[in-house]
Amino acid sequence: MSVRSKLALTASAAVVAAATLTASGNATASGPAPTSARAGATYVVLKGGATTLRLNPGTAKVLTDNGISVAPASEARVRSTGIAFPIQGGLLNSKTLAGKVKHSGGLTFSAGGKDLTIRDFTINTAKKTLSAYVDEAGARIPVLNLNLAKAKVKVTKKHLTVSNVKAKLTSGAASALNSYYSTSLFKGGLKIGTATMSASSKILRG
Repeated sequence: MSVRSKLALTASAAVVAAATLTASGNATASGPAPTSARAGATYVVLKGGATTLRLNPGTAKVLTDNGISVAPASEARVRSTGIAFPIQGGLLNSKTLAGKVKHSGGLTFSAGGKDLTIRDFTINTAKKTLSAYVDEAGARIPVLNLNLAKAKVKVTKKHLTVSNVKAKLTSGAASALNSYYSTSLFKGGLKIGTATMSASSKILRG
């Protein structure tokens, strides 16, 4: 059974038991649902906790060797398991699994006396992307593509953990970094690291 099927089954169990929760990996964006459909939907509400990113050792070494440092920004914190970004809130449809998870904090890239900061990450489970607001550009762009093929889901009555989510740099983000730092070091598909999301959660009925 695929991870996507497992996630869908976990979500169904959450609705039936009205106590368990799940995460996304199989959603398809279809635009806003009619008011009547939203009213009868059941959602997974996320709050508190954090998403932690453990940088890929090989990528971290290449960046360091080329004089590029990466450090947590704002509310982000370094932990033994990686860099943690506090979860500000999230809402997932328990049937379609579509939704978003918003974070505070960010990352600052530094090289050659120039800094570039990306912050306020938003995970879109339908698109399997992580977007960020780029201070220097004054705009939000997709930064990471998220691979859920080998993700692991752990659910309890009041907590959700999704681990082993692989993150790779988007082509657009790679182009922006190369342009800003006048380099060709960054490539689309560059392995950034492995993410784990751990959050308090509850069921919300529409």
